[in-house]
Amino acid sequence: MIETAQDPTIYQVIRDQHRAVAELLAELAAEQDVARGEQLFSQVRDALERHARAEEAVFYDILIQQDAEGKALAKDAERDHSQVRRLLAELERMRVDHADWAAKVEALTRSVTEHVAFEEDTIFAAVEAILDDDQARTLAETFEALESRVEPEAAA
Repeated sequence: MIETAQDPTIYQVIRDQHRAVAELLAELAAEQDVARGEQLFSQVRDALERHARAEEAVFYDILIQQDAEGKALAKDAERDHSQVRRLLAELERMRVDHADWAAKVEALTRSVTEHVAFEEDTIFAAVEAILDDDQARTLAETFEALESRVEPEAAA
């Protein structure tokens, strides 16, 4: 496929997903109904895992291939993903109506928000120095294709 200026770059795709997850997290934090909370949590968990796997395999790989500084940035981002996965696992074991649920969702939201800020400020700048616009569009296509292949069960 020939990339055009209308095709999204990797940065646009990731930003859009960050905003979608932020909206889901806000809904989850406000939800009072147990069944709906469980459904929202499942959506959040699956979206975050698919996103993280695609970032690690496609986006961060660009940095890892560069230099020690790029490797360190990717390692920091992967550490953030590990923290998010740990919080997701804790929530997975907890009922939505558990006394600690809201605090744990707040911790997850904070962790995701901090990661997004780091990624969109620091990592994007590092990758933008490496890729031209056409490469960023091609990478977006690769990212989305990989992400769509992550099975929901594998994301759990």
